[in-house]
Formats: sequence, C-alpha cells, structure tokens
Amino acid sequence: MLWSKLPRLDAGLLDGSRLVLPDSASGSIALVGFGYKRESQHDLNSWLVPLRKEYSAADGFRAYEVPMMGRRIPGLLRGIINRAMRNAINEPNRRWVAPYYGDIDGYSKRLGVTDRSQVQMFLLDRNGLVRWYAAGPAAGSALEELRIEVAKLAAEDN
Repeated sequence: MLWSKLPRLDAGLLDGSRLVLPDSASGSIALVGFGYKRESQHDLNSWLVPLRKEYSAADGFRAYEVPMMGRRIPGLLRGIINRAMRNAINEPNRRWVAPYYGDIDGYSKRLGVTDRSQVQMFLLDRNGLVRWYAAGPAAGSALEELRIEVAKLAAEDN
C-alpha cells in the first residue's frame, strides 16, 4: 500500500460535510485512522490526539477518523448512531470523524487489511499517496516514527 493512493471512500462527516478519500486529503498531509470495533476508540486516540495537538488544519494537516460501521446497519439506526457520536464529540472535532456504512469487507481488502481487530493508520502526503502505515495502538517508538514522517512531509513542501 505504500506509495499508492488509498482506495476511494465516500462517507458523511459528523459536521454534515462529506469525506471523499483520497480527494478530501489532497493538498494536505493527512493521517487517516480506520477503526473496526467500538473498542477501537482508545487506539485511534493514541495516534490522533497527539498529532491534532501538535498540528492543525492551518498547518496543512488533517487527522481523520473513520469508524467502519458496515452496510448492514439500517438507515434509521445509522441516524441514531451518528447523533450519539455527534453528542459525544466536541463540535470542532466533528469535521474529522466520518462513520463508514459501506462495504467493509471489500474496502478492507482493497486497503490490504487482514487483521480488523486492530486500528489501521495511514499517513498520506499532499498528493494522496500513502507514505507511512501502522496497525494497532501507538506504542513504543511508533508515535515518534509517525512524528518524524510528518516532519519529513512538511519539509518536502518548504
């Protein structure tokens, strides 16, 4: 998956706008995290929260969270789930969270994901190419490796 574009994904962000990957990340350095279970939130936060504190959209950085919900969830229940998520997430961060109600099996296969018990993190450059990847929580030196990769990408544009 490195040096290729993420497969196209279209999902509604909790602020009401759309996330269309990789297009929505174009022109920015973007960290995209996919969580496949409800318990994934802690692991996603272990990556996303520190990077959101260090960088902002004004810096040309985006950090998206994509809860992989699946298409089996009926439309009415999707609205209830999205409302509960909006209530749990402060307003400024809603623009970074996009529940995906599509074909999880097909999308995961296109991503090359075989272990959906762990979060999947992808760092995209300004052209939408995957430049770094990790699975699971930010542990050990992994978060520092991500910071180094973000700094390299930021330096490429200067």
